[in-house]
Amino acid sequence: MRSGRGGTVFRIMRRGETAAECRLRLAGDHNVSNALAAVALAREAGIPLEIISAGLSSFGGIHRRMSLRGQGRGVTIVDDFAHHPTEIRKTLQAIRGRYSPRRTWVVFQPHQASRTRQLMDDFSRAFDDADVVLVPDIYSVRDSVEDCQSVASSGLVDRIRALGKESRYVSSFEEACEHVVNGAGAGDVIVTMGAGDVWKVADRLVDSVCPNE
Repeated sequence: MRSGRGGTVFRIMRRGETAAECRLRLAGDHNVSNALAAVALAREAGIPLEIISAGLSSFGGIHRRMSLRGQGRGVTIVDDFAHHPTEIRKTLQAIRGRYSPRRTWVVFQPHQASRTRQLMDDFSRAFDDADVVLVPDIYSVRDSVEDCQSVASSGLVDRIRALGKESRYVSSFEEACEHVVNGAGAGDVIVTMGAGDVWKVADRLVDSVCPNE
């Protein structure tokens, strides 16, 4: 398997021999695993490997999964739906493998106070492949008053910092954008991440960094 800016190339093996070589426009070993599962199902349905391979090579992914939002001034802006520690970790690994960024900035909006509280340790360890993590307020959905009072984004920031990672609480999307625009430089990748409305940060960054997009 080989990964780069053009995507991922991998081989389909059958009885120890290469049956086909596929090119996937998506990055990350998790996407290769998903593709192989799709290959197995398609072969079970009798679809020839050459048709399967062509279909995989033309698949551009889905909305808010490592979506390239814009590039300008040497900066790349990516938006992703990841809101669980495992998703975050896998996505950031794939971004580092694809873009080989000088630095990776993440604006992560926690989703649900209850989930943030219950998985706090896992969240704090999910950003190994990030260089700077900005955390706005939690996007609360179906949370009780008690849940909302039991945890705050600043607590996650403290945990991330305790592990030696640069992290900062931002009180608004405007502050997040200002911090990124003032700090990001050529070769950096900016990732907006979460299941809430953090995609609005990507919109604003595209307007600020990539005005001609």
